[in-house]
Amino acid sequence: MLLISLIAASAAAYEHPLDSTAIRNAYFLGSSNSESVNFLSKYKETLPRPKTGPDIAEMEVRTPFAQVVVSSREHSVGYSPMQAEQDYRKDPDTLQVRIQILYPAPSPLLPPVSCQGVNRMISVQDCFRDFRFRFRQSKDDLQPIRSYGVPIYSGDGDRNGGDVWFTFRAAEVASGPLRVTVSTPEGHEVSATFDLAALR
Repeated sequence: MLLISLIAASAAAYEHPLDSTAIRNAYFLGSSNSESVNFLSKYKETLPRPKTGPDIAEMEVRTPFAQVVVSSREHSVGYSPMQAEQDYRKDPDTLQVRIQILYPAPSPLLPPVSCQGVNRMISVQDCFRDFRFRFRQSKDDLQPIRSYGVPIYSGDGDRNGGDVWFTFRAAEVASGPLRVTVSTPEGHEVSATFDLAALR
C-alpha cells in the first residue's frame, strides 16, 4: 500500500481541495522518512549566503498536499490517516510560503526587542519592517491572508533571525510558476521561483 501511495504522490500535480484518497497518500508518504525527505526537498530552495547583511537563507512553499506530508512526519508516533484528515479539515485549502531570514552577529538589524525572546512573532510587518515581501504569478501580485514569524536562536549566537510564514488561499494560487522576492533593508533583492505545476 505504501508503494502505491508513493507512486500516486509522484504522478499528480498541485491540487486542491484534497479528497480522502489524496490525504491518505500524503499521510503514508510522510510516514516514510527517506521518501518524505526526498519529496519535500523539491519544495525548498537554499540560497547563497551574502558577504554582508541579513541572509535570506531559505525559501519554501507548502501546498495542501505537502502540508499533510509534513504533519504526518511531525506526528509519526500514534498518528493515523483519520487524524491527518481531521487536521487538514481544520484549515483546508491553503498554500504556505516560508522565508528564513538570518542575521550575522553582532548586527544592528536584528528585529526590535519586542520581537525577540518570544516563541511566535505575531506581526511580521513590525518585526521585519525594513524588508519587503512580494509574491507574484504571471503579472499578478498575490496577497497573503495572514502571516507570522518564528524566531531562530543559534546556540553559539553566530546567527539569529526567524522563519517568516505567509498563508494564501489555494483557490487564488494558479498551478504555475510562483515567484517569491524579498527586498532587504540595503535594497538587495533575493528571489526563488517554484513551479507549482511540477509539485503536488
